[in-house]
Amino acid sequence: MARPALSEQQIKDMRQRLCEAALELYKADGYEAVSFRRLAVHLGISHTLPYSYFDNRDDLFAAVRLDCYQRFMMAIRVGDPTNQGPVARLYALARVILEYAQANPADYRLMFAMHQPPLERYPELLAIRQAAFDYLVAIMQQGIDAGIIKGNARTVMHMAWAAAHGLMTLHAAGQLVHGHSIDELIEPMLQAIIGPLLGNEREQKR
Repeated sequence: MARPALSEQQIKDMRQRLCEAALELYKADGYEAVSFRRLAVHLGISHTLPYSYFDNRDDLFAAVRLDCYQRFMMAIRVGDPTNQGPVARLYALARVILEYAQANPADYRLMFAMHQPPLERYPELLAIRQAAFDYLVAIMQQGIDAGIIKGNARTVMHMAWAAAHGLMTLHAAGQLVHGHSIDELIEPMLQAIIGPLLGNEREQKR
């Protein structure tokens, strides 16, 4: 007798279980330690079952990264002081993002790992990455439209993101070993990036 078809929710739940287990194994032993066989042993399921939900490890990790990005995006939305001006919001969100990387270094390493399949293969993952960046660009644009910040919003945000990403990556990799911690570097980094783009000291508080 044929096994009854799984509901959409059952499929979603099992994919989520597999993603959560993969992230646990990744945090414990690294990327290479995560295999479908080890996932099955970890969850106590058939060794072939993961293949019913993901074609290969790239597909699995794309789903895990998507989960990480969803939590990352939630942290940004929750931490955004929307009742404040654009500069205050950018400073606050820079701290939110750095604190997220600080609290979740393994997630952050996985999200921005150098060796990933082309994002074009995973439209949903690409879309949430773009949404997170565009969220920040929109705030930067508000500051430019108000005459508080100078420059092109997307260009400036690329520069800010590159600097913040460098700091977060060094922290996540345990490479901040030259006398300053991430906490000590956040404010100087923000001042170095955003400060020169502002009109005057009063406008920095808007």
